[in-house]
Amino acid sequence: MVTPNLVYSAAALQRMWGLLYRRPADLQVREWSKVVWVWVPGHRPTFVPKAEFQHHFTEWRRESAQALQVSLWDAQANRYAVHNEAKGSAYVVEVSPAAVACSCRDYKRQVAAWGQGCCKHGYAVLSHLGFSSLDDYLSSAQPLPTAA
Repeated sequence: MVTPNLVYSAAALQRMWGLLYRRPADLQVREWSKVVWVWVPGHRPTFVPKAEFQHHFTEWRRESAQALQVSLWDAQANRYAVHNEAKGSAYVVEVSPAAVACSCRDYKRQVAAWGQGCCKHGYAVLSHLGFSSLDDYLSSAQPLPTAA
């Protein structure tokens, strides 16, 4: 299975530049070593630093997380139910010292592409727990006790 580019995509460009009137198929996005070449019909092609796409990737998920409701799942201290009232959906997020794992497709795509990730549901749980970023959580997480 080919994993779509989650960071440097036409959909991300649409959100970043407010191009909601265009279909992603109308846009061209090509990843280079340190920049992304983009072309919007009717405009000159330009280069966008990869860092802008990377920042958007995280911030869009953090912002989307603000509208989600978080509650404990089945009274387990490390599992949470995250509800999206607008969509009528819910996902289970499990936190461990090494990861914030979710049952959603975005998280699974990130893991397939990079071996780790954090979706909007994960960011909702992190915020619920008082963390502003995945790095903050991972650096503060204590190892789970091991059986002797």
